Amino acid sequence: MKAIPHLCLHLCFCLSLCAEADAAPPLVLNTPFNAPLTSARHDGQLDLLYASLFHRLGLQVQIQYIAAERGLLNSNSGVDDGEVARIAGIERLYPNLIRVPEAVMSYQMVVFSRGLHLAITGPASLEPYDVGIVLGWKSLERAVTGTRSLTKVGNGEQLFNMLAMGRIDLAVFERQQGLNLIRRMGLKGIAVADAPLIAGEQYMFLNKKHAALVPRLTAELRAMKRDGSFQRILDDVQRREQE
Repeated sequence: MKAIPHLCLHLCFCLSLCAEADAAPPLVLNTPFNAPLTSARHDGQLDLLYASLFHRLGLQVQIQYIAAERGLLNSNSGVDDGEVARIAGIERLYPNLIRVPEAVMSYQMVVFSRGLHLAITGPASLEPYDVGIVLGWKSLERAVTGTRSLTKVGNGEQLFNMLAMGRIDLAVFERQQGLNLIRRMGLKGIAVADAPLIAGEQYMFLNKKHAALVPRLTAELRAMKRDGSFQRILDDVQRREQE
């Protein structure tokens, strides 16, 4: 009979923990991306992937649009909880960020031009031109140097507006998002190079205060790839974009 009060206390403690988990605020992750990766409607590839991933772990996530450089500063300082997708190695510049070591997307940074036909063989191909990139996209800040001029803007819309108005010769941007912006902005005469300037994989990053979540997120991402749900989300969004 004496064990009953202890059992009651244990049950109350467990219920309290559950209540706290239910009441826990969502993790706020930053994105500088536009559709089809993330969107204001939260129906992009990474929006849907993360919603499923965090749901499987009994957690909540909120993806918010923010300029690329500002997002990194906020995530590193702990104002926000992390980054939706960044290149490996970003933690060397922002040491409070921890990489979830399972890629969430593959990317291709390509050259967009207006009225130019270029053979892109690497960053050196861009040197004779006035080039634009988005500030805070570290893979491009590292790769695109030595050009006649280099303009860094806040987002993709600004970048493609500059290209359309002839204020830059070339825009370097992620392929999927660039094609979506050209279509959405109704731009004509914009060509895209077949060969990527750079390509690779991107990863989720969390502020170090969430380090305990990294193994769980890694394991669940791998499980989603094994059971096919990861690829189904990407394929569904790609089909929708082509309709």
